[in-house]
Amino acid sequence: MAIIVLRELRKEMSVDFGPGAADLFIEAVHAASVDPDIPGGADDRTFCGKPTLDMERVNYQPAGSDAPWLPQNMQDWECRDCSAALRSQ
Repeated sequence: MAIIVLRELRKEMSVDFGPGAADLFIEAVHAASVDPDIPGGADDRTFCGKPTLDMERVNYQPAGSDAPWLPQNMQDWECRDCSAALRSQ
C-alpha cells in the first residue's frame, strides 16, 4: 500500500512576542493513503482520522514493507494512532 507521510505543524509566537510571523513547529507526523484522483496527493484524512488539508508533505517514501513508515529523524513526533492503523492493515 502506498502511503504519504505528512507533518502536522503548530504555530507559536516568538518568545519576545514581537511582531513577525509565528514560528512553525512539528506537532505530529502522520500517514495517509494516496488519493487516487490526485497524483502524489494525500487522501482527505490521515489514518488516525485527522484532516490532511493543512498538513505539509514530508519528502519520504518507505523503502519496502519492512522499512519504518516515517523517517528516523521524525520518530519523536510519530502519531501512535497512525502507526497502530498501519500495523493493523
